[in-house]
Amino acid sequence: MPAACAVKMIHTMLLIHDDLPCMDNDDLRRGKPTNHKVFSEDVAVLAGEALLSFAVEHLALSTVGIEPSRIIRAMEELARSIRSKGLVAGQVVDIHSEGLSDVGLEHLEYIHLHKIVALLECKKKIKRKA
Repeated sequence: MPAACAVKMIHTMLLIHDDLPCMDNDDLRRGKPTNHKVFSEDVAVLAGEALLSFAVEHLALSTVGIEPSRIIRAMEELARSIRSKGLVAGQVVDIHSEGLSDVGLEHLEYIHLHKIVALLECKKKIKRKA
């Protein structure tokens, strides 16, 4: 459960950041005003950063009694899913795709595999490792 909570916190951070003016500049998320529209852009960035650090803290502190090496492997998987070959790569391609009129299926699959599937796969790997 701690790993699932950590993944959800990171997913929420990514949604907050994805909605920012420098990314997708969305006004609504699930029919409600986005974080930066309600609280301001700077507070939205900080909220995302806080969620990322809280996810790591939660994973570390809520796994008392679990072998430390397993927790470290789980944290490694979490970090790997976010870095430049994971969620960040998908977000970069998503941003650079803005305004393109001819985006193929392969291109969309790359974005989805890196932005969404990377986090879901991470959850599975953490479950196996921790």
